[in-house]
Amino acid sequence: MVAINFSERFAGAVERGEKRQTIRREARCKPGDQLQLYTGQRTKHCRKLRDAVCLDVAPISITRGTLTVNGSVYMSDTAAAFARADGFSDYDDMWNWFYSQYKQTLFTGHVIKW
Repeated sequence: MVAINFSERFAGAVERGEKRQTIRREARCKPGDQLQLYTGQRTKHCRKLRDAVCLDVAPISITRGTLTVNGSVYMSDTAAAFARADGFSDYDDMWNWFYSQYKQTLFTGHVIKW
């Protein structure tokens, strides 16, 4: 089983089943793996949000103006829909969050779907 921790910002959407994907630097799982989704791991407020099964893992890159998933470039409407599926209000919100977290103009990692 693979445990994935979510910040409080995303915990409610994960728990309600509205957010069914996450973007991570490392893909520690593969399709078919059992996932345990948490918030507050390593604190006294740790709470399990749900169990899930990994459906897909794909490489992703995020820049100020370009979203690439598994080699496909997502344009404005598609990129915005992807960002909303990940719990952001729009693509700019997603870009700003990743830039503030990693301080890099290019984020590369994996999108994990369940």
